[in-house]
Amino acid sequence: MSKHTGYYELRDALQETGCAICRLGEKAVARYLAGLIYANANDYQVRADVKLARGFCTLHAWQLRDCHGAGLDMAILSADVLAEWLKALQGFTPQAPPPNLLQRLGIALGLGGGQPDAVTLAENLAPQRPCLACQTRDEAESAYIHELLTHWEAPEVQTGFVQSGGLCLAHFRQTLHLVRQPAQAEALVRLQETAMSPLLEQLREFIRKHDY
Repeated sequence: MSKHTGYYELRDALQETGCAICRLGEKAVARYLAGLIYANANDYQVRADVKLARGFCTLHAWQLRDCHGAGLDMAILSADVLAEWLKALQGFTPQAPPPNLLQRLGIALGLGGGQPDAVTLAENLAPQRPCLACQTRDEAESAYIHELLTHWEAPEVQTGFVQSGGLCLAHFRQTLHLVRQPAQAEALVRLQETAMSPLLEQLREFIRKHDY
């Protein structure tokens, strides 16, 4: 079976300790953010997508901030998001119809569902699409999991999988959802079991040594 760049990136990631899919997803985000800074921050579609996403998630906003030379690009993208946010705030005029007896009782008991216009504003300010960096990470992780399952029988993949400690729980579960053959499911579970066992032994030994 032919091998592509993704296979060799996966193989190399399996040479390090820890979940290879996590590591490859992080690298994909780093590449994306670097490209955003050097080429795309002024792209109309990128700016429109960032506005729809209400900016970046907390994790990737901080990661973008820490990229070298990101100041101007952060300012451009943040200004777009804040302008949309401020526009929504300036157009907010809550209506206050007198509540009926049941509503007044609910408010008195702390059971009210919130002021309807404020709730509507909150919903309008919600992200209308995923964080662009999160989407990049998710797409990359899915692609590498596909490579893992496609080339599962390669000795270097199986050896690296065990030596790296296997996958994290989130990516192991994601991989299980994509398995199609019983034999492959059995092999995946047994290798994950083999990969995890030494770590559990190390943790138990560490705990034992601290048992005073």
